[in-house]
Amino acid sequence: MVELKYKGFYAYNPDQAAAIAFAVLFGILTLSASVQIIKVAHTSKKRISTWKSAELSEEYSTLRYYSDAKLRWTHFPFILGIVLELVGYVLRAITINKPAISTFIAQSVLVLIAPSLYSASIFMLFSKMAHLAFMERYMVVPAKYSTLSFLVGDMIGRILQAAGGGLLSSVSSRNTGRILIIVGLFIQIFFYGVLMFDQIFFHYKMKTTPSKILRNTNGWFQFNYILLNGNILIIARSIIRVIEFIMGLQSYISRHEWCLYVFDTVPMFLLPLVFLVCFRAGSVFKLQEKSVGAQLPQILDTDIPLSEYQAAINPSDK
Repeated sequence: MVELKYKGFYAYNPDQAAAIAFAVLFGILTLSASVQIIKVAHTSKKRISTWKSAELSEEYSTLRYYSDAKLRWTHFPFILGIVLELVGYVLRAITINKPAISTFIAQSVLVLIAPSLYSASIFMLFSKMAHLAFMERYMVVPAKYSTLSFLVGDMIGRILQAAGGGLLSSVSSRNTGRILIIVGLFIQIFFYGVLMFDQIFFHYKMKTTPSKILRNTNGWFQFNYILLNGNILIIARSIIRVIEFIMGLQSYISRHEWCLYVFDTVPMFLLPLVFLVCFRAGSVFKLQEKSVGAQLPQILDTDIPLSEYQAAINPSDK
């Protein structure tokens, strides 16, 4: 029987270079995401200002859109999730040479709960997409209840995982911590599964029963694909983590570091990377412009000159 080699709190000799490499990569993602979202939100703010000043007919008093602040807030959990991954791998690199129970617990918990923050943004973006497409009636869970129910369920799962992660460092409470993490992951998988079903059903409805907004604009299907693929990655990662903790802390997955990077780190790096690569062409800011561009011909006074109409749809960014 091969004797296991432990280093600090790990059941293997962890690779510090790998931890540092992913800390750097998540750092680059954090900076890139922040810059892109701030830049696009600034441009969107100018357009929203123009929409507000547009003269509307008495019959239609409301143009459906979100403020730039609300759309920026929707992306906040997403950026925070990347930051937690960044800090988690920085702390992991530190604990390899300087083992400390507090640092070990912190890095374990941060990496464990970061994906749930990605999912929170995915859900809020999905809800806003449905609203801007005038198709929220096709959401499986009614729009007025969906956001609150998802966030509450996700928060419960996150708290249980954080509590369980804190108990893993003690031998006496390790089994209790493992059970709490498993329960928390199952709760989150349930809500992620509901969201995935919602996304697939919504995609079907966009094809079979499109609203007037969808008939006049493009990009909705691509955006839903981005959100759906991100959710699938989170579900797959969560299922692997459940298997890991069910098998026990001495399982093959727990005793081999490559499993952490292949089944957790890499997917949770690819998710925001794909999101950012597609951001300029496919974002909720861009969908909002398309939605308003489809609404304006119906609600602007017919005697408004074409030049003013074009300016309302796509004002100058200068």
